Amino acid sequence: MKALLVDDSKAARFAMGKLLKDQGLEVETAASGEEALDKIATEAIDIVFMDQSMPGMGGIAATTAITSNEKTKHIPVVLCTGNEGDKLEQMAEEAGAIGVLTKPPQEDKLKTVLATIKVETAAEEVAEEQPTEEAPVPVVDMDAIMKEVDILLEGLQEHITNIEQNMEEQFAALAQASDEKLQPLHASLKQMDERIVSEIKEQISMDAGNQRIQLEALRQQIETALDDIKEQEEKLRVNIISQVDAKLAGLVDARLNELQDNVSNSQGKMESRLETMQAKISGLQNSLLGKAAAIAVIAAGAAFALAYFLLK
Repeated sequence: MKALLVDDSKAARFAMGKLLKDQGLEVETAASGEEALDKIATEAIDIVFMDQSMPGMGGIAATTAITSNEKTKHIPVVLCTGNEGDKLEQMAEEAGAIGVLTKPPQEDKLKTVLATIKVETAAEEVAEEQPTEEAPVPVVDMDAIMKEVDILLEGLQEHITNIEQNMEEQFAALAQASDEKLQPLHASLKQMDERIVSEIKEQISMDAGNQRIQLEALRQQIETALDDIKEQEEKLRVNIISQVDAKLAGLVDARLNELQDNVSNSQGKMESRLETMQAKISGLQNSLLGKAAAIAVIAAGAAFALAYFLLK
């Protein structure tokens, strides 16, 4: 039994198709109501499992188109939907569907639907096989018929044998004539092959010579470019060295000037400190001289007093 599974969802087609195949059905698929009608018109379909909600032609419209057509109304249609409700079942019944399955369908409900369809199909086949009226069987002389058949077969066999012989003779003559006619062609093809091979060898030789010339020219260009690069490199090196020397000289001069300024500042500070120290030393010398003079006066007075008392 071949089933047509109609659903715009690839995942739903895969899941439902596996269930149908597990029940022994051969499964064809369609992604829309329009595609389903095209397949039904060109293929022998035994049952249709129709998705209710699809873009374009929906499941109800596609079911109605199948059941209202004289050529396809015998095909049972099962509506598959993700929604439940009495209204939907009523719409499916009005469209001609034999039942409604909720997605994903339960295996027992699917088996029930398939069993119902198989029973109805078997009943229809039995009804078609039963004769409506027995017709009288005519009496036939089988021996006479067999003799006539044997005579016809012998004549046919002889005719076939003659045809085969004639065909073999014609084929042999045709083969011989073809060989004779093809000999000049073979010679011409051989000459053409030799000429083509010669031209190819000549072309290869010329291409090889041209390639050698091109390679030599390319080598010279590369050498010239390398020389230019070396010259530019030398110029760049000299330029960079001169720039570096100039920058170094400037930095050295700036550093020397800075050192000279620092030395000058340090020398000025040292001279100022020396003058201060000299002033302090002069003050100390004056103070020490004053104190020495006072001590000398005191000592002289003491000596004079001692001499006075001693002489008295």
